[in-house]
Order: sequence, then C-alpha cells, then structure tokens
Amino acid sequence: MLIQNRLRALLVILTGSSFAIALIASGNSYTKSEVIDSGPLTTWVNQFSNLTIVILGLLVIGQLVVYGFLVDQDGKILSSLSIRKLKQISLSSLLLALACIFGSITTLATVLGLPLQEALSTKIIETYLWDLVPSRSLLISAVLALTIAVFARLIRSVNSIAGLTALSFFAVGYPLLNSHSASLGNHSLAITASVAHGLSMSVWVGSVLVLVPFIKSGQTDVVERFSKLATACVVVLLTSGIVSAATRMAGVSELVSSEYGFLVSVKIILFGLIAVCAVKMRRNLVANGKALIFVLWEIAIMASAVGVGVALHFAQPTREAIPRASAAEDILGFDFPPAPDARNLFLGWYPDWLFITVALVAGWLYLAGLIRLHRNQIHWPIGRTIAFFAGASLLIWVTSAGIAKYAMISFSAHMFQHMVLAMLVPIFLVLSAPITLALRALPANSSSNIRSPRGWIVALLHSRYVQLVSSPVVVLFVFSISLYGIYFTSAFATMMGSHVGHIGMSLHFLATGLIFCYLVIGVDPAPRQIPYWGKLLMVLVSLSIHAFFALAIMQSTIPIGESWYRQVRPPWLTDALADTHNAGGIAWGIGEVPMIILLIVIAIQ
Repeated sequence: MLIQNRLRALLVILTGSSFAIALIASGNSYTKSEVIDSGPLTTWVNQFSNLTIVILGLLVIGQLVVYGFLVDQDGKILSSLSIRKLKQISLSSLLLALACIFGSITTLATVLGLPLQEALSTKIIETYLWDLVPSRSLLISAVLALTIAVFARLIRSVNSIAGLTALSFFAVGYPLLNSHSASLGNHSLAITASVAHGLSMSVWVGSVLVLVPFIKSGQTDVVERFSKLATACVVVLLTSGIVSAATRMAGVSELVSSEYGFLVSVKIILFGLIAVCAVKMRRNLVANGKALIFVLWEIAIMASAVGVGVALHFAQPTREAIPRASAAEDILGFDFPPAPDARNLFLGWYPDWLFITVALVAGWLYLAGLIRLHRNQIHWPIGRTIAFFAGASLLIWVTSAGIAKYAMISFSAHMFQHMVLAMLVPIFLVLSAPITLALRALPANSSSNIRSPRGWIVALLHSRYVQLVSSPVVVLFVFSISLYGIYFTSAFATMMGSHVGHIGMSLHFLATGLIFCYLVIGVDPAPRQIPYWGKLLMVLVSLSIHAFFALAIMQSTIPIGESWYRQVRPPWLTDALADTHNAGGIAWGIGEVPMIILLIVIAIQ
C-alpha cells in the first residue's frame, strides 16, 4: 500500500511539473504585435484553454477507444464495466464542450486583438464568434462534444459506442483543419498531416491514460490489444509529425536556429523517451506483469510533449508566405495556371493528400487481402483486382491532377471532376468487391466478448444505420436531389470558399456515388436485396433527375457559384456564364456515360 501511494504521489508530481513546463513553453510564444495585440494575459489564457481542450479531447477519445474496443463486452451489449464508465465519458465530453466554448471566446479575443473582458461583450460575440473560422471550428467541436455527452448517458450497445468514437474523432480533428495557412504552400499536405498527427496522438496518449488501472492490475489481455493499436499510432504519429514540421519550416538547420525548430526538436526527444518507456513497459508486463512505474514516466513525458505541441500551434512557423501576384492567387494558395489544354488538365499535378492517402491505404489493405487469400489458396477473380486499382488510380487522378486545380477557378472543370468522382470512380470500386475480400481474408471472431475487424464489418452491414442509408428512396434523394440543394443555393460557393467545405463536398460526391453503385451493381453482401427491375428503375429515375439538372444549368441566366468564382477568376476566363453553360453540357454528356455503364452491368448480372 505504501508503494502504491508513493507511485500515485510520483504521478501527481511529475504530471504537474510537466504541465507547468508545457505552459511556460506555450507562454514564451507571446510576442507583442505591432498590428493587433490582445495582451499577455489574454494570450496566456488562450494557450491554457487550448491545452485544456487538447487534454480533454485525448481523454474522451482514450476512454471511448478502451471501453468500446479493447475491453471484453457482453456480445452486442456493452459490459457492466463499460456501462459504468459511460458516466465518466459523458462528464469528460461535457467538460470538453465547455472548454471549447471558452476557447472559442479566447481565440476570438486573440484574433481580434482585444482584451478578454472586451471580447466577452454580447455585441462582439454576436458579431464575430461564428463568422471567424478559428472560433467557429471550436464551437462546432463543442456541439459535437455535447452530443457525445448526452448520448453517452443513453447508449448500451457496442455499435453505439463505436458511433460516439467516430464523433469524437470529428470533434477533436475539426479545429485541426484550420491549422495551416494556404499562403505557406503545401496546404493540403500540411492539413492532412496535422489531422493524422492529432488523432493518432489522441488515441495513443488518451488510451495510455485510461489503461493505467488495467496495467496496475496486470490485465495483460487488454494491454496486448492496445499494443497493436499503439504501434500503428506511433507510425502515423512519427510520419505525420515529420511531414507537418517540414511544411512549416524552411530547412533542417532551423531545428536549432529558430524557436519553432527548437520546439520541434524538444518534441522529437520527448517522443523518443516515450517510445523507450513504452518498450520497457511492454517487456516488464510480459515478464512479470509489473510495469506501472514505466507507465507513470510515460504519462509524465507525454504531458510535456502535449504542452510542447500546443506551444508549436502558437509559435510562428519559419517558412515564409509565398508572394503572389494578386489577391485572388493569395486566396487560392497557388498561381493562376495557364489557359486549360489537354496537357495541363490531364498531366498537371495539384495533389490532394487526403484522397491520395485514402487511396494508398485502401490499396495497401486490398493488396494485403489478396496476399492472405493467395496463402490460403482461395481464388479471387483478376477482374475485381483490376477494377479496384483502376478506381483507386482514377480517384488519385481526378483529385490531384491538373483538373483539380482548374476546378477551383472554373465551374466547368469542377463539374467534370464532380462527374468522375461521383459517377465513374464508384463503379470501379464497387465492382472490386472490397467487402467480400475483407470477409474472406480476415479471421473470424475468436471470442464472443471482443470483436475482431471482421466482426466489426459484419456488425456494420447489419446495423440500422446501413439499413437506413441503403434505402432506395434515401439513396436516390441524396445522390440526385441533393445536387439541386448544393448547386442552386449559396451552399456551393460557401463550400468552395473553405478548405473544409471543399473536402466535405468531394467526400459527399464520392460517398453518395459509392452507396448508389453498391445498391444497383454491387456484388458485396448488402443489408437488403433489390430485384433487378428495382435496380433498373433506380438508374432510370436517377438518369432523368440528372438530365433535368444538366438542362437547368445549361439554361441558367446567372453563373453558378458566382460569389466564389468572381473572387478567383483568372484572366483567360472572360465569360462566367458561358463557363456555367459548358458545365451543364459536361453534366449532360459525361453524366450519361456512367449511367449507360450501370445499365449494361445490370443487364449482364
């Protein structure tokens, strides 16, 4: 008992000291601005609030991951232990929501250069809090965290806690989507790396905090499950950290010659020490079931690493903004490309690293599944393999080739990208039968108390959510009718003006296309079976809706998305209305081709 009390005291002392060091590191980033300055007090409070948000965010994610995925459950229902811990999850999420709300106000004060007491005025909050992107992103995170807090009190199923875990990823990751300026270059790469870094850190660090009681009691089965997850998190963390630092620094020499580089160097050293503690902990746990002291050191060092990470968020990157020739190019983050031709459209390079990463990871998983089937001497049609890699390659091309750059400044180029992303890429991916491959390659559940990856896929296929989104009426509405809601309202221009909105719109097109094709030509297991005449009817109805959509664009009397394209119009695009009409022609002509392919596939099937 005396040893346990000393260990608890050590944890408190080390963690408290580490947080103090972290706050000092964050506070040192304050420098008086000649333009706007909210003062040192507001700056320190803002940095403290952000540190609090980070700590609560990783705690929420850690609790959901451990009690939703790593501990034994009672079949489809959460275990009594997980149900008891839902109250803690709800409380942590509520605190995270409150911290995000307060953080949005301190961020508002910092951005506007106002003392905190002035920023708390009703007039300032009503005028600016939602309109400024940094404060708005924290408010959105607060809403998501509050949603988790409410539903954590209501749920009892394993599927539900998985949904809350996904929601927590959005809550923690959303503010990171605004963590890089497009003027620094490599914007897509920096944002993708930041989100991957933040989420992998939250899963790893948060889970370690929650696992302390399990390690203390020697429950090696839970720790063993986490070790596999931790390995993946460390790989993502290191890779994304290197990439994130590289996009914000001008050279390696700045690791020792600049404040930003110094903080990066400190963080690298700290994570190295954490890795050593993790290895020691695993070895001692396997050898004698005792590893608590190494976990305490790991947590203490992690606390400092988190604080240094927050300090990096506020430190000034050493890479300077790239000077552009016009305000429009500053908004875009790249110089105007020349007038479009076949070479620039098809062979240009404007990488979107989110979709590149998704395609590469999916390709690696598909290839791993093929290798597993080959080892088990299970036949897999070569046509499905060709279809998958054709679809993945097409996804990379349409989101990262020259057409992606022109889509930012020309509505006709955007429409071409949309048609390929929503109607052509899904055909190849669905015909590759990735779900069937996963079910055949992955081993079945070895225990009814813990779900394997295969078990999660089966549970998802039989979930009420998939049954809802795979309803023909819902699919037709989202796939077809939502086009009118996006393009014939201000929603399109709003989403084009935001990196988050643009990514969300592209993901929407891809996801709705995948679900539609999954229903009408899919060879994977589905929660509902639709007769072939029903599939044919779905395609014909969608064909008619898309035809009217294309005609409406071709007959439009005003340019679509004018409020966005007016800001970023290149010199060679002189007639915005003609560009809109061309987009309608593209929607009519190119949009018909995938529909014909779908009809042919249905006839063959």
